[in-house]
Amino acid sequence: MQWLKRAVLIIFLLLVALATLDFVLENQQSIQLQFLELQSPAMPLALFIVIAFVLGSLLGVFIGWLITTRLRLKLMVQSNELNRYRKEIDKLRTQSVKG
Repeated sequence: MQWLKRAVLIIFLLLVALATLDFVLENQQSIQLQFLELQSPAMPLALFIVIAFVLGSLLGVFIGWLITTRLRLKLMVQSNELNRYRKEIDKLRTQSVKG
């Protein structure tokens, strides 16, 4: 079963690579982007799209990392609070047994 998953993954990655190559080869015309008063150098359209895709992916990974880190910190705080409450409950139980 493991070899089947690996084969499907390899086939999928090859298809994505072929689609990307076809996209790059079909979009070779040079364009120049303009935003406000700034102009980019003339580059192929595919390059702009690939750069936007890579930057968007990196931004998504970074935001995911920030969310995960925030949740881990919250979990750590709540775990410490739970341990503190457990110690307090154990202390109260031992006091009630003695008293």
